[in-house]
Amino acid sequence: RGLTWLDSGARSFYTKATAIRTPADLKGLKIRTMDSQMAIDMMNCLGGSATVMGYSDIYTGMQQGVIDGAENNVTALRDHGDVTKYYCFDEHTRILIDNFWLASGYSSGEKDNLRYVFNWNHKRFPDPEKFFENMNARGINVIPNLKPGILKHHPYIDLFEKNDVFIKTPDGKAPYYGRWWGGEGRFFDFTGPNGRNTWKQLLEENILKKGTKTVWNDNCEMDGVEDRDAQCDFEGKKGTMAELKILHSNLMAYTAKQALADVYPGERPYIINRAGYAGIQRYAQVWGGDNLTDWRTVKFNIATILGMGLSGCSNMGCDIGGFAGPAPEAELLLRWLQNGIFQPRFCLNSANNDNTVTQPWMYEENLPYIRAAYQLRYRLMPTLYSLMYESNQNGMPAWRPLFLEFPDDPKCYTDKNLTFMFGKSILVANVVEKGATTRTVYLPAGCTWYDMNDNLRAYEGGQTIEVPVTLASIPMFLRGSAVVVTTEDVKHILKDTMRQIDLLVAAETDTSFVLYDDDGHTEDYKNGVYAKTTITVKAGDRTDIRFATEGSYESPVERMTLKLVSKKKGALWASVDGQQLPQYIVRDGWEAAESGWYYNLPDRTIWVKFAKPAKKDFTVTVSTEKFDLIGMAED
Repeated sequence: RGLTWLDSGARSFYTKATAIRTPADLKGLKIRTMDSQMAIDMMNCLGGSATVMGYSDIYTGMQQGVIDGAENNVTALRDHGDVTKYYCFDEHTRILIDNFWLASGYSSGEKDNLRYVFNWNHKRFPDPEKFFENMNARGINVIPNLKPGILKHHPYIDLFEKNDVFIKTPDGKAPYYGRWWGGEGRFFDFTGPNGRNTWKQLLEENILKKGTKTVWNDNCEMDGVEDRDAQCDFEGKKGTMAELKILHSNLMAYTAKQALADVYPGERPYIINRAGYAGIQRYAQVWGGDNLTDWRTVKFNIATILGMGLSGCSNMGCDIGGFAGPAPEAELLLRWLQNGIFQPRFCLNSANNDNTVTQPWMYEENLPYIRAAYQLRYRLMPTLYSLMYESNQNGMPAWRPLFLEFPDDPKCYTDKNLTFMFGKSILVANVVEKGATTRTVYLPAGCTWYDMNDNLRAYEGGQTIEVPVTLASIPMFLRGSAVVVTTEDVKHILKDTMRQIDLLVAAETDTSFVLYDDDGHTEDYKNGVYAKTTITVKAGDRTDIRFATEGSYESPVERMTLKLVSKKKGALWASVDGQQLPQYIVRDGWEAAESGWYYNLPDRTIWVKFAKPAKKDFTVTVSTEKFDLIGMAED
């Protein structure tokens, strides 16, 4: 088991890989990539995220940020309720948000503006508990930033020195001092119980008990400790940073997991780490570090996410729009967001050098396209959540290089078109070139592909095609044998209930998909409280789609629709669990009906709708057998 050809390093998950160019290069290598089982995080870790990286420092009048969950507004509040200024989400943007990343400005000293982890700036946040209460009431998960470096005037410096929490000089006689934000700093030693226990104590009392259930571990590469012989406790055995540097970030996440379990027993931990080593997927969602605002970065980030997925870290993403540099231009931000909606960690986070903050609505002319991208993200939530469950079970990443799904196609090993598979059913070919009017795509051999933006126009695999694109384009291609599950019901993960699911099925050959659902936040799934539905498609003139559900979770889903690709002909009949459904010739009639089927000619799909049966095992059958019109069937 475990890491195959990819070796993860310590800083921002730098990876190096043995070249894989042909199927022969895979011999002897296991595609399973998990060193340890990936954690199942809270479902809202997959939701859209806003950040206040710049706001908490730039605006002196800002004292308390709150997102209005109903209107998607972020407002500056004074005295916990007086709305003084809209500064982030304007109600007309209708951008979907579930998480609010609170940058380290909340912890800055009131006199010197320096960062002091576990401290609260009460001029900006007079009542942190009320702040979290307001945010939680609106269904917005706040994610406070934490950093492991300690400056000399830290409010808790006496406690830290008393508890002997720091990494030491090589001789072990004094704390090691190194580069840090705002001057020389000392660094928590997570390899010893003194450091971990003190960190855990303050994390619980000063952060988690204020009202948040999420931890954002930043700057945890420990790069400020530049002497490789600096001494770490290592459970009393002593060791050097050269030996142990890679462990600190993992142990920082491990400590957060323990703290969350103490404060919120029975709840799933949601932890984000900027750095980690093999096994970090057991504890944290990760991201790719401080990326540059540049067209090239969009491309590099696709490769980074694919590599990280192969290294066992499927739950990751990169800062959308870039972290460092000037504000992204309008087209760049749009294309970045259109790619970001597929990333498990979907977050805009910036420290721009031109006094701006990267936000999704900053170019109003592109708002319709950005809204559409966000809406697609949320429609795909049932599929994405199921892909993350698959990663937990067997290590298969949500993002997959083409060769992982098509190992027998040599061209998939040399393809340079920056495409990827989203699960096994959808090929994504985001537009990543400035001013592009076309997109070149290689479609792997061995199946038909359907253009999901062009009425499911069919292409044979094994060829390179060029498709026209506009600013609205998010090129996606459905595999010839595929199951994709979407919903229109979820606009806010913590508040909305999924009452209906919609399936898009292509049945060139037999295929299957595991749809996973649970309550999204507790650990009850460990006791069987989940709904794991294996959707099995048996292809043929009678296509059977079987739904077999395991687990005791009572799914709220009441209704289902199914669209089956059938390019050659329409249906003869359709049934649910043996009961035939009425046919509708006119689309309006089908849409008004409670159940039935309809053949949609523009994309040549058979539409089936029905109330979800109470049974845990049922089958939908769609017949495309020949219709004998008054004895006129062909011989």
